[in-house]
Formats: sequence, C-alpha cells, structure tokens
Amino acid sequence: MTRTLLLLVALAACATLGVPAAVADVGPIQTSAKHFFWAPGQGLDVQGSANSASNDLVWHGGNAGAGAIGVETKPAVYLIFWGPQWASGFQTADTDGKLYSSKTLQNYMTSFFANVGGSPWANIQTQYCNMLLPGSTSCVGGAGFITNPTRQLKGVWTDSAAVPDDIITLGLAENLADDPIAAEAMRASAHFGYDANATYIILTPPTTIGTGQPVYCGYHSQTSSLDGLGNPYRLQYAFIPWLNENWPGVGTTGCGMHFVNPASNSFGNGIFDGYSIVTGHEYAEAVTDPDNIASWQDGWLDASGSENGDKCAWASNTQNITLASHQYAVQPLWSNAAFDSTGNGCVVGR
Repeated sequence: MTRTLLLLVALAACATLGVPAAVADVGPIQTSAKHFFWAPGQGLDVQGSANSASNDLVWHGGNAGAGAIGVETKPAVYLIFWGPQWASGFQTADTDGKLYSSKTLQNYMTSFFANVGGSPWANIQTQYCNMLLPGSTSCVGGAGFITNPTRQLKGVWTDSAAVPDDIITLGLAENLADDPIAAEAMRASAHFGYDANATYIILTPPTTIGTGQPVYCGYHSQTSSLDGLGNPYRLQYAFIPWLNENWPGVGTTGCGMHFVNPASNSFGNGIFDGYSIVTGHEYAEAVTDPDNIASWQDGWLDASGSENGDKCAWASNTQNITLASHQYAVQPLWSNAAFDSTGNGCVVGR
C-alpha cells in the first residue's frame, strides 16, 4: 500500500509474545510503517497510468535489514478474530436491513482463505520472486518464486481478550501507543507458532473507536523483535477493522459492502463483499511486499510506491470468483506479465 513514514519502537516485550520456536525471550518490538487500503474516493492511493511503461512492479532488492525475506515464497494465513464479541456472537445488517450473524462472517472468511490457495486469482502472484537484481520487472530461472500452495489457511483463533479502547480505525493515526495490533499479532504467533512466510490477519468487532477522516479499510505491516539469542525476526500482519461501520463521508458501503453483489444471500455474498475484497488485498500485498523498515520497502512495488493491490484497488473488474462451491468478491491484482502483453495489468486470474 502507499507509504506512511511513521515508525514505532514499542518497549512492550515479554516471554509470552510470539517468537520463533525454542526461543525463550523477546527483545523490544519494532513496528514498521502501515500500508493503508483507503476507501473509494478518499484520494490517497497513488496508482499508475494504465498506458505507462513505468506501471510495472519493480523488484526492490529484498534487503530491508536483517531478517528480511523479500516475498513470501510459501504463503500462509492465520485468522485472528479478536474480541469477546466474536465468542458471544452478534448480528449486523445489510443495506436492506436483513440481519446476519457474526458466525456467518467468520465462516465466510475462513472458507475464503481455506480455498484461495491454488486458485487462478492467487496464482497471479507466482510471477514474482526474490533473489534477482534490484530494478528487475520479471523473474528468471533459479529465482525464489512465490508459490501457490493449496490449504494456505493454517489456523483460526477467536481471541476473547478485550480489544483496547484506544485502537484507531480512521484517519492517519496508526495505533502508535504501544501498538496493540502488532502486540496482538505477536500473541497470535505465540498461539499458533511462528511462520516467517505467514500473514497474521487480525479482525476486530464493531466496537472499536473511529476518529476523523480519511477512511481506511485495512492495512498491512510488519513487526519485528529480537529472540533470546539476539537474532532478529519479523512477522507480517494485517489489521481489518469492522468494515460495515457507518463511516463518515462514505457510509456503511464505503469499505465494500455490496460492491459486487447488490443483494445478500445466506452465505454472506453482498453484505460481506468488502471482507473478501479487503482481506484479499492485504494478503496479496503482504505476500509480494512483506518487508519494510520505516518507509523502506524492499519487495515488489511500482515507481509511485503502489503495490499489486493498490494499483487495482476498487477497479471496475472487481468481481466474484468461485472457490470450491462458493463465490467471493475479489479485486483484480496487478500482473506485470499481463500488462506487458496486453496493456491491461489488472487481472483476476493467471
């Protein structure tokens, strides 16, 4: 996502936080800049021109400090439903007033990530790699390609711990007070086990506090620390606030509700369109551009700083894809190969 240049070094660290296997202690937690996915019309994403040769994503070297991986070569996902409301259950309404349970949303999300691996949509990312010269726009034999394994969802956790009242879900504020989102990602790492190729996706219920504008629908970032031996390690995570909020200036549909499906069905299409669009966006960007230190990104992004999701955000060919027996709304992802051959880089399959 487009860059923000804020950096936090949080001094909250203890042995209960997520660490690599067989490590007893954790050093200070460092949280990098957030890469925001803005609601339509918020005007802060910088996207390339569709007819510009500079539109290609460029490999930036994979060298953003110790522990950098450049890309996730074996993508994995862990879902964290954070907050006691997920355990007790709640209801939410679509634009027609039809009520849906939180369990329906949880099933929608777990089904999406349980089946997205191996799909043509996720396969778009397999053209990108690490272990090549910085400045490259295509990969060569022998490089460390992103793969597209099936069963990328490795775990689901309903964490009934209370979500802090000071979490910010709007504007340019980045949860900088001891970064509770990064700390929850570390707790998730402790719960599931550490996976250097995973993205830990944290979803909160409709009780978090929103302040101001512009409206963002999610972000991905990376938190890092030192293990008990002084070795650096990194953890990719994404934050998804409650998307069906009545957001100032954009309303309940501002983060994707009904973006593809005007009517809701019992599975959750329509009312939860935004969830597969936004989490899919964050997942794809974390896979292709996971590392950063402050504003230094070292994966795949274009000359303007846009990642593979940013360049096709809220595009007109956002659509349903079929995974197993269900449909899910997804945005297209940027493909250098498709752009170089057809002039259209925003595609939904490869």
